Amino acid sequence: MRLSFSFSVSAEATGKRDPLNFITEQHVKSALRKEKGDEAQLLIWNINNFTEKGDNMATVVTSVVVDYHLGSETHQTSYIIKLNPCITSALNDLFTNMIFEKEVNFYEKILPDLNHMLNNAGQESLRIPELFHSSLEENNELVFLSDLRRKGFVMVDKFKGQDEAHVRLALKELSRLHASSILLQAKAPDTNLTERYPSLNKDWRNCTGEKKERLHQIFSGRYDNAIVILKGCERHTVAAWVERILPNVVDLFQEQFTKIPPFEVICHGDFWNNNMLFRYNEVGDPVEVMIVDHQGSRVASPAIDLVHFLYTGLRGDIRRAKLQDFLGVYYNTFSSVVEAGGMAVPFTLSELKQEFRKRMMYGLLFSLLVIPFQLGKGVEVPSAEEIINENAKENLKAWRQNLKQSLHDNPTLNDFFLSTVDDMLEAGVIS
Repeated sequence: MRLSFSFSVSAEATGKRDPLNFITEQHVKSALRKEKGDEAQLLIWNINNFTEKGDNMATVVTSVVVDYHLGSETHQTSYIIKLNPCITSALNDLFTNMIFEKEVNFYEKILPDLNHMLNNAGQESLRIPELFHSSLEENNELVFLSDLRRKGFVMVDKFKGQDEAHVRLALKELSRLHASSILLQAKAPDTNLTERYPSLNKDWRNCTGEKKERLHQIFSGRYDNAIVILKGCERHTVAAWVERILPNVVDLFQEQFTKIPPFEVICHGDFWNNNMLFRYNEVGDPVEVMIVDHQGSRVASPAIDLVHFLYTGLRGDIRRAKLQDFLGVYYNTFSSVVEAGGMAVPFTLSELKQEFRKRMMYGLLFSLLVIPFQLGKGVEVPSAEEIINENAKENLKAWRQNLKQSLHDNPTLNDFFLSTVDDMLEAGVIS
């Protein structure tokens, strides 16, 4: 049996250990057996990196291409692998194992139950990749997932944003995730979902004490970026507002996660452009979406996922023109799935719109937080190490200087970031 490696680029992580070394022949064999059965015989496997700097922060993402024998024939398959990033950071030490545990628990325990509820209601299973293998060995965590690229799924360019057709597909699938959790909760009403699935309650939103302080240090560095950009774009009122809320920004985030019935569903937790892949027909129209990256799953208001997506994943002109329609698209699918499961829809469209308005603060806070990803085209994007390290403020100074010089030549500045800020001003979220 031969084993070969093909490294196209170096891993993004800059710690002393290389995450790619976590991938062993035994891991590959386990994933292959899970997908193809015990008769599949591994021949060769190659590591093939394909992501770009800035695509992933919490994990390193790579892939392996596998040649194998099954019967008398030779075949090929591939897997997407998520790895502990080996970043030298106290915060990383605190949260990395947690996010891998959350994702594995979602795939192994939560997802089968959600799909069972959907199937019993005559609905298709959720469009989510398969988990073929995982290891939660501390500091060496990894997961093997199906490679959706083999089926023609690709990511929308995050700098262009999603058009109406993509947004509609994404919202319909998000609503099915939320609705399936309503059906699951109804199956055992005396036990809430976080009691049944404790991993849903493991979250940075619940951090206190030292963990909370470390989180605030990292957030502060990111919000300093927002302040610099806002001042550079003559949004001084908004910049002053960010400076005022900065000491309590973690508290503001945590307040947004407060659960108020009937707005309690299993949320994706990080529903933005890079966590969904699309398949297209022969004329280039999107026809199917798959939702990936479930390490942020939590019980919260469905509006959290909605504002997260609609204020980071599409241009302002599309959002302004179609926001009410988009909420209707979400609600219609949500309602149809809940009713198919024999349940009464827990809230009206009007109530959902009110809830959406209440959670817009979350959309604003998150938009301010992800500026490096939204405006990084043409500017060297900070690495995960630079952003997550406790010295993030110092590490990002050079990046901010480069960004300031390119603000007025950056097409995504107005389309995404400033449009969100202006919408929030108009809505009274910023005061």
